[in-house]
Amino acid sequence: MKNIKIILVCFFSGAFMLSSCKKSFTDIPYYGLQTVENTAVFQTPAGCINYVTGCYSAINQNDWWQTMWYRLNLETATDNGWLGNLGGFSNAAGYREVGSLESITPTSGDVNNLYQFSYLGIGQCNFGIANLSKSTIDATLKTRLLAEMRFLRGFFYMDLAKNFGGVPLYTENTKQSEIPLARASVDQVWAFINADLEFAAANLPQRKNYTSPEDMARASKGAALAYLAYANLWAGHYDSTVLAASQLMGLNEYQLEPNYGDIFKAAYYNGQESIFEIGANNLIGNVNAVVAGSGADGGWGWHVPSSNLEDAFLNESDSIRRVNTIIKNGQPVAGDPQVTSWNGNPSGNTSARNWRKYYIPLADRSPANQGYSNRWQPKPYIFMRLANLMLIYAEAAARQGDAATASGLLNQVRARVNLTPKTGLSGDALVNAIILEKRLELAGEYADVRWDDLHRVKVNGTTLMSSMFGTNGTYVQWLQTNTDPYDSRTNIAEVTANKGKLYKPGTNDLFPIPQQEIQAGGGVIKQNPGY
Repeated sequence: MKNIKIILVCFFSGAFMLSSCKKSFTDIPYYGLQTVENTAVFQTPAGCINYVTGCYSAINQNDWWQTMWYRLNLETATDNGWLGNLGGFSNAAGYREVGSLESITPTSGDVNNLYQFSYLGIGQCNFGIANLSKSTIDATLKTRLLAEMRFLRGFFYMDLAKNFGGVPLYTENTKQSEIPLARASVDQVWAFINADLEFAAANLPQRKNYTSPEDMARASKGAALAYLAYANLWAGHYDSTVLAASQLMGLNEYQLEPNYGDIFKAAYYNGQESIFEIGANNLIGNVNAVVAGSGADGGWGWHVPSSNLEDAFLNESDSIRRVNTIIKNGQPVAGDPQVTSWNGNPSGNTSARNWRKYYIPLADRSPANQGYSNRWQPKPYIFMRLANLMLIYAEAAARQGDAATASGLLNQVRARVNLTPKTGLSGDALVNAIILEKRLELAGEYADVRWDDLHRVKVNGTTLMSSMFGTNGTYVQWLQTNTDPYDSRTNIAEVTANKGKLYKPGTNDLFPIPQQEIQAGGGVIKQNPGY
C-alpha cells in the first residue's frame, strides 16, 4: 500500500511526542491532529481514499523496531520461543525486559512502543473520521471509508485493551479542553471496540466485491466479523462471538488452504484462507524473514522457536505443521528442495531452530539462491485467517456447552493436517484441546495468538501466563528438567538467565501504563496495580 504523506506539526500518542512537539501535556492540541495542515485531501474521492490507505500503514509503521519487533517479542516471551541471538543477548537488556520476561516496567521499550504506536494509529483514524464525515464525496464511498477507519481504530484499541486493560478513550469527538482523559474501564473499551467493529461489519463490502487487486487488502465485512468475534471472546461474550463467527462462515468466502504450507508462501497475497493481512514487497515489506533468520543465512538471529513447542507437535504426532513451523539444525527445510540440512547456527542460536513460516526459499529470493541481502521480503503479514477464526468460534461454542459445534470446528482444522479427530470431549477438557490446537496451528505467526491466549485464559482465576511463569511457574520448572541438546545448554547466557523466573504473576498479566504517560497526565491517568 502507498503511504499518504501528511504534514504534521505534532503527531503522537498520549504523552508521547516527536521532537517538534510541545512539552506540556495540556498544550497538546487534540492529540496533535488539528495541526494536520492539508485537510483539502478530504475534498476529493481520490484524496479521501489515499488518506484512508495511509491509515493502514500505521499497523506496521515504517521500520522494524516500531511495531514489528514487539509483535515478534510477544511470541518470544511465551513457551513458544527464545530471543535466540546468543551473540547479542548479553547486551540486549532492552529486548530482554519483555522477550525474556526479566523486567516489565513502565519504561520498557516494547511496552512504550505498543502503547505509543497504537495511539498513533488511533489518532490518524480519529482525524480521518472527523474530517471525512464532513466531506461531500459520494455517500456510498464515504460510508465505506468511514467503516475502514472504524475497523482500524477498533484494531488498534484491541491491542491496547488486551495488553493494558482500560485505557483513555480518545475519539473523533474528544475536545481539547477534555485532555488528558482518565482511563476508561476495560469493559467500556471493549464496548467501544465492539461498536466500531459492528459499524464496520455492517458497512464494509465482502472482499470479493472489491474490484482491484490492490483493494483486496482493505478491511472487509469478513475481517470486521472476525475481529468482532475475537473482541467478544476477550470480553467473555461468547454468544456474540458465536454469532459473529457464524455470520462470517455463512459468507462462504474463505476456505482452509488444502496444503498447510501454502499459507506461508512468498508473494502469496490474500489467499483463500487469509481474512486480514498487510502486504509486503522488496521495497517496504516483511522484516521477519531476516530479523528471525539464521545468522548463517544472512539473518539477524533474533526470535526463534523453542524445543518445548517442538515437543508439543511431537506429542500430537503433528508432523505437517511441525516442519512448516520449525526449521531445525541438521534437518531439511520443508518446501525448499535446495536445503537438505539446515544450518541453524547452534553456536549463535539458543535453540538451533528458526521459524519456517518466515523463511523465503532460496529460489524465491532476490537475488535468488543467496543468503538474505535485503531486510524487506515479499511475504504478507497475516493477522487473521480462517483457521484462527474457526478455533475462536470453537472455544466460544465449547464455553457455551455446545460440544458438537466446537468439536466439529476443531476437527476440521485437524483434518487439514491429517490428524485424527478428537472425540468425546466437553467442558474444560474440550476448551483445553482447542487452546492446544491454536498453539499448534498458529505458532510463530504475527497475530501473537499464544501470547494472547496465555493472558486471556484463566483457570481458577489465574491466567495461564501466571501459572507458567514466575519462580514456581510450570514452564520455569520445566526448563530446569529440559534435556534438549540445544536449549538446555548450561553454558549459554539465555538459558542461564532463567527465562520467566522474574515474571510477577498477576501483576505482569497487564503491561504498565508507560511512565511518561503517567507523568504527563498530571495524576489523571492511573497506573495498573503492582507497578
